[in-house]
Amino acid sequence: MTRRSRIRTTLIVAFAVSIALMAMVFSVRWRSSQLSRQTLYSDSFRLEKQDDWQAFGGAWEIVDGAMRNNSDERGAKSMSGSSRLRDYLVEADVQLLGQYGDAGLIIRANNEEEGVDAYNGYYAGLRDLDNTLILGRAGYGWIEYQATRVTPRVYAQQWYHLKLLAYGCNIVAIATSSSGQITTDAVHEPDCIQSGRFGLKSYQTGGLWRNVQVRAATYQDLLNLTAGVQIPLADPDPIVGPTGKSRGDSDPLRAASDAQNQYFEPMYLDMRDHHVDPEEQPIVSLRALAPDKPAHVTIHGVVTLTFPNLFVQDSTGGLAIQNFRAKMPPQIGDQVEARGNAELHDFSSVLKDAEVHILWSHAPIHSMSVTASQAATGSFDAQYIEVESRLESKEEGPNHTMVLDLAEDNQSFRAIANGTSGAGFFSRLKSKSRLRLRGICVVDSTYTHDLTPFAILLPSVNDVEVLQGPPWWSTGNIVVATIAILLFILAAQTLRHYVERWRLMAVLDERQRLAHEMHDTLAQSFAGIGFQLQAIRDEINDRDAIDRELDLASSMVRRSHEEAKRSIAALRPELLESVGLLRALEQSAKSMVAGGAIRVTAFTSGEAHSIPARISDTLFRIGQEALANAVRHANPNTLLISLNYCEATLQLLVEDDGKGFIVGADSAGFGIRGMRKRADAISADLQIRSAPGRGTVVQAIAPMPAKLMRALWPTSIWHFFWERQFHEQPTNKGTNPAAHR
Repeated sequence: MTRRSRIRTTLIVAFAVSIALMAMVFSVRWRSSQLSRQTLYSDSFRLEKQDDWQAFGGAWEIVDGAMRNNSDERGAKSMSGSSRLRDYLVEADVQLLGQYGDAGLIIRANNEEEGVDAYNGYYAGLRDLDNTLILGRAGYGWIEYQATRVTPRVYAQQWYHLKLLAYGCNIVAIATSSSGQITTDAVHEPDCIQSGRFGLKSYQTGGLWRNVQVRAATYQDLLNLTAGVQIPLADPDPIVGPTGKSRGDSDPLRAASDAQNQYFEPMYLDMRDHHVDPEEQPIVSLRALAPDKPAHVTIHGVVTLTFPNLFVQDSTGGLAIQNFRAKMPPQIGDQVEARGNAELHDFSSVLKDAEVHILWSHAPIHSMSVTASQAATGSFDAQYIEVESRLESKEEGPNHTMVLDLAEDNQSFRAIANGTSGAGFFSRLKSKSRLRLRGICVVDSTYTHDLTPFAILLPSVNDVEVLQGPPWWSTGNIVVATIAILLFILAAQTLRHYVERWRLMAVLDERQRLAHEMHDTLAQSFAGIGFQLQAIRDEINDRDAIDRELDLASSMVRRSHEEAKRSIAALRPELLESVGLLRALEQSAKSMVAGGAIRVTAFTSGEAHSIPARISDTLFRIGQEALANAVRHANPNTLLISLNYCEATLQLLVEDDGKGFIVGADSAGFGIRGMRKRADAISADLQIRSAPGRGTVVQAIAPMPAKLMRALWPTSIWHFFWERQFHEQPTNKGTNPAAHR
């Protein structure tokens, strides 16, 4: 390849690479442009839900496709979006519902809370008091950058389209009326908030918002919104300071009029109608007035209480204002100017017949922490203080006031709260609780009634904080605890008595049971042995028969020995467990009469079902005793055993055709009493019918548990319940050991 060819190839490759790079740059810029115009949020409020919005104060609801705030609360706001949003534009249709307020949009907000300007961010809104579009920054306080007049004016109940843009550190607000007139506010703040959420806000009026849209902003958007408008630099030292004066200017209102488009804190129109009095005096200086000569003075301060009197405080002290006049009713936190006649009282001054002008709102003042002894000196009269004390008692005062009697360090005083809104909270306060109270300290006898050196007027229920509940060692609690301990000791002693009694009863019952077990086993077995020996004697001439009967007798002796061992060990009969109740009784009867002429018959009736072990054991012992008595005493030819299964009962019948006897109390031997004892243990009905020469019938009718209970209850639970329900009665006394039947 020649040199010219290589140069041509290199140029072609370089050109191709350049084209590719330009295409990539164009693609990136196009994507960025498309992304910048992306709609981040859009809401026409057509659905009855507010899941995307978080309210801070106010009464927010969706009505007819619009978000509505029905509250006239100062600084009610509803927020949405991400705190990471940076450069974006918020726009919406906005309408004021009432007069003397403003409504608008928030951008780049963080740390929102309930309260006036309780957030960090920017706000733009329409204000009807001075017909302006306002733009400023909130940071738990208010810095107003711009207030541009709207032409012809701001009307309530009329829609305006409001746009609020944040791009870099440039904040721009545009309001467009229904007639198409445009008003623009813009400011550049070097130390700006970089990102945050957007929201809706109203101040001292309700508002409506609809068609809320949020989209990413570009530099072109900034140019379009500020076309023909120069963006001023925000004053880092705001015109309105905490005292209402700007640095370098004694009259902030005059400074505002000289600076075009500047306006102060929202929002009172009457602040234009007066100027700061050059003879303004600090409140503490009123103490130097002549005591008997009222003087006309001007003071500035922050409202700390509005009822029953207006209390104002500055950095030097506080005073009460009586019979004042104001165009707008002041509220707690308002910075006011008051002109009136000052009168000197014992510890503070009172301003009468005063004219009160509201300079700006939300200028909170912090309470001064003092002790009760310090407050009692009167040095803090008419000032906003904080004190801790212990609640002694409470009562309802005149005009629906709540009065708390408190004491701390041997110093008593009172706290008074007006109105009924906190009645529920005060009713829950307990005596001897430790409280922290914030309110206005007054020494006037109107409030103390000369009962305490001072009183505290509470602005609201939120100014009472429970630090600690009442101590447990109060007189009432000690009495209750003493009674409870005595009752516990008594209950423990009673329980111990019953435990000892139950243990003794258990020992006696066990002894009685063992006696019956031995009687029902050994005695019955020996009765069988005696019967076999009698048979041997009757057949003495037959050697083979003698051997057979002796073998049988030996077998019965061995079996009797085994049964004696089982009785002593208090075990259930193995025969009963293996073959069931009826078959066990039949085999027991046949073993007793084996080799004799007595015929044993057994049968059952009804639908057979499982029998609880306690009932089965007891009926088996009753049947054994009845069979043994028949074999020993009745000399029968036939023994009949029947078991009848009924719906709620189980009936056992043992019948013989022997010689019978007269049934009576005197004829009841140990065996019969044992049968009755066993029947009572399972709440069974034992009936014995007999007459001389007519045989004997022994019938036991035992109640059975319900089928559902048998199906659902575990066996152990059923046994526990059944044994508690049918606990054996104390042992009958007076048993005749000589009686066998």
